[in-house]
Order: sequence, then C-alpha cells, then structure tokens
Amino acid sequence: MTRIRHIIFLDEEGTGLSPYAEILLRKKLEDQGIGEIRVSSRGNVVLFPEPANQKITELARMKGLSLEDYRAAALEGTEFSENTLVLTFNADSKQKVYDSFPNAVNVYMIREYVGESGDIVLPLGGSIEDYNTVCSVVDRVTDRLLEKLS
Repeated sequence: MTRIRHIIFLDEEGTGLSPYAEILLRKKLEDQGIGEIRVSSRGNVVLFPEPANQKITELARMKGLSLEDYRAAALEGTEFSENTLVLTFNADSKQKVYDSFPNAVNVYMIREYVGESGDIVLPLGGSIEDYNTVCSVVDRVTDRLLEKLS
C-alpha cells in the first residue's frame, strides 16, 4: 500500500465539516507524535476565502481547537497523487470530484475509507446540538482513520 503523506478533507464550500475534520485530525496526529502526514481541507465550490461555519467554529473551540484564522480554499487538480488521500463526507461530493477532475485518484467518502457506509451531512440551519451530533460522528470516524493509517 502506498504511504499516505497528505489528507485533504473536502466538503461543498470548505466551511463546514472539512475544516473541523482537518483540525481534529491534526490534533490527533500531533498527540500520537505522527508528523509526516499533512492535513488540509478544501471545498468543491469556493467563490472566496470564507471563514468556517460559526457553529463549527464554536464546537471546535469547545474542544480546545481554533478555526479563527481558517479560510476556505478550492480543491485544485494539481493536488491529486498516489500519496494524497481525498476524503469527502458524502457520495455527491465524491462524484463531483471525479466529474470535475479527470486526474482524480484516491478519493473516498471518509466512512467508506474506514469500512463503514453512509453520508455525513451537516444539519444546515440546525441547532448547535444538531451540529454536535454530526461532529461526534466525525470525531469517531477520524479515530478509525487514524487507526487505519497507523
């Protein structure tokens, strides 16, 4: 198996689950002393460098993580490689990558990659508790991802 050196989390605008998963996995990698994997987040459709969703930023803060300086960036075709893993949160985002980038490789839904099934979707307009429920799923699957990478 090819050694993964870069993980890109991808959501639609790059402002929701992708920045949350990015800082969460960075912290977990740091806690385990794994420094050779770069982690970033991107969006399928990024019109300008927006900050992360306010509820996501608050949930990250409650975990001791900061998204204050975060700004969304679009996925680019030059980012694909055998050593780069692109993880989406739903099947639509995954398909959009393959439709948009003929050179796309190593693109998976995060749950698919860790041996589960199903989309992870933010409850847009939902309460902070609704967001927290979804972020708990992201926390659990990033633990499974870390196990798989180890």
